[in-house]
Amino acid sequence: MQYQYRSVSFPNEKRHRQERMIFSIVSFVIGAIVGGVVGVFIFIRITGGSAAPSQAISAPELSLADFSTPTAVEDTQEVIEVNNEVSPTAESEVANVQASSSSLPPQLYRIVPAESEARFSVYETFPEGTAIGRTSEIAGDFIIDFANPSNSQLGTIRINLRTLATDDPDRDQSIRCCVLLTARPENEFTDFVPLSISGLPEQVDIGQIVNFQVTGNITLRGITAPITFDVMLTILSEDEISGLASATVLRSDFGILNDADNGFDYHGVAEAVNLEFAFVARPVQ
Repeated sequence: MQYQYRSVSFPNEKRHRQERMIFSIVSFVIGAIVGGVVGVFIFIRITGGSAAPSQAISAPELSLADFSTPTAVEDTQEVIEVNNEVSPTAESEVANVQASSSSLPPQLYRIVPAESEARFSVYETFPEGTAIGRTSEIAGDFIIDFANPSNSQLGTIRINLRTLATDDPDRDQSIRCCVLLTARPENEFTDFVPLSISGLPEQVDIGQIVNFQVTGNITLRGITAPITFDVMLTILSEDEISGLASATVLRSDFGILNDADNGFDYHGVAEAVNLEFAFVARPVQ
């Protein structure tokens, strides 16, 4: 008796082939995702560069040689003459004001980077919390006319954005590479150029806290936009001034993480960004 054999395809074999095919597809997709993520990290590491500044921080300097207050002096003299004719009491009061003002001549101050800080803060949803970046690379000059504060001058405030540091080195690399683009030489520094000062008192004395506003232009990523800082200045002594300037800007005004530019709709970074300059300044001898 002869037997004939035929190959039989068992259902288990077919299922195993399908499982192997699905496994291969899933492995390919996972590999592509992992490879893409690794590629992004490598790209950020390469293009993010170093946080080291290319040069020491400095800003355009002001000079007392170019500063004068003729109007303030003339007005003071006229007031004294008028009040002298009115009454001895008024004469005494004006004399006291004049003595106080004359003891505090206009003074040029320069920000001390080692004791100062420029910072930003912005809310993030991933990871959830507030990201804060800081740098002590800030410089600038200002002149205070104690007798006539409206005659005071504020120079350009310069900050090295490349040196901003948060609590996450990977975030810092991303900021330099793809957010503020500060790895590029043209974006390393930003200048705040003041245009007007408002809200100053009629006179400033030692120990006084002065609140006012400064409006000017600031440039980020090559885009310049107006900004107004609320400033609180503390006259600690004739030899030391401290201050805090704060403002809020919209990141989209500077093309930061705009959806049309970065190619995705969600990045987890809030629109409003808080900026602060906390500084200590001392006289320029």
